[in-house]
Amino acid sequence: MIFKKYPKTTIVLIVLLVAAAYSYTWTRTPYGHLDYRAALSLHVATFNYNYKPDPKKEFSIPLPVDLIYSLSDLVPKEEVSDVKDITIPGKDLIIPARVYWPKEMSGPAPAPLIVYFHGGGFVVGSVAIFDHLTRSLANATHAIVVSVDYRLAPAYPYPAAVDDCYAATKWVAENAASLRGDPARLAVGGDSAGGNLSAVVSLKARDAGGPAIAAQIMYYPATDLTDAHYDSKDKFSDGFGLSSASGAKFDEAYVPAGTDPKDPYVSPLYAPSLSGLPPALIVTEGFDPLTDSANAYAERLKQSGVAVTRLHYPDMVHGFMSIALYPQRREALIGTNKFLNEAFKSHAP
Repeated sequence: MIFKKYPKTTIVLIVLLVAAAYSYTWTRTPYGHLDYRAALSLHVATFNYNYKPDPKKEFSIPLPVDLIYSLSDLVPKEEVSDVKDITIPGKDLIIPARVYWPKEMSGPAPAPLIVYFHGGGFVVGSVAIFDHLTRSLANATHAIVVSVDYRLAPAYPYPAAVDDCYAATKWVAENAASLRGDPARLAVGGDSAGGNLSAVVSLKARDAGGPAIAAQIMYYPATDLTDAHYDSKDKFSDGFGLSSASGAKFDEAYVPAGTDPKDPYVSPLYAPSLSGLPPALIVTEGFDPLTDSANAYAERLKQSGVAVTRLHYPDMVHGFMSIALYPQRREALIGTNKFLNEAFKSHAP
């Protein structure tokens, strides 16, 4: 009876139930246990298409599209106390940004500040696309989050993103009072390509003598844009979301011909020295091609005397912080808050 009345809906439900049952078998991999939601997403809800950032040019990227991102967008966004789109003066241009004030501000006292750089391989992504994550980050850390819409490759290759993100960080530090923020408790953060920019801005601020950054947050950062060998890249670059083909094209779009990929502001792993950098949070996953290079960066930071907090989610895939349906995301946000509280301890009002 139900099938006759709602045939399409019934078929969809049956397919989903069968897929859900199979997802438990998909969680068993040669490399360990994969979260069943991630397994279901990778086997049922992911497809590839050729994305052309500039329709006038032949350049295209085989971009993985995961429908679980769209499902995650259906989850109601977290309420914050206020949101405002602003513009920040950059290097001969205006940089768009969005400011989030957390739902629970700690009274009239200035709040911590996080300047956030979204992921997307330096080619895709935007403040709007990462709105879910930045809202959650503001509420979880009780910090004012300034999310930066930096310029994207290939139209604007390196060093455009670095210039924009550094200029935005410097502006936030200089205008903290107008945002009701505390410049002494200023952090930078980002995911994937944004994690790279978080590391690079921290390096650039150290090298330039400011602004003073008290903490750096790196969710599964891209710390090495060379073609160096890593076991995690061999194991997880195909079939786990971030493909080797996409990664190579992202790097090709971002790093112009003639630019040394070992330039520390391109690949922070190759900086001659990492001493004098702020405490770092590095979040990694068990099924991510970037995990080994992120771990290598964490080790170099530790060897340079930088305090490093590491959070590892062995059953997760690259990009999980963007998906509100994953409980691991909430755990990582709680861990981020704990890390910042420790990093800001000496600067607390």
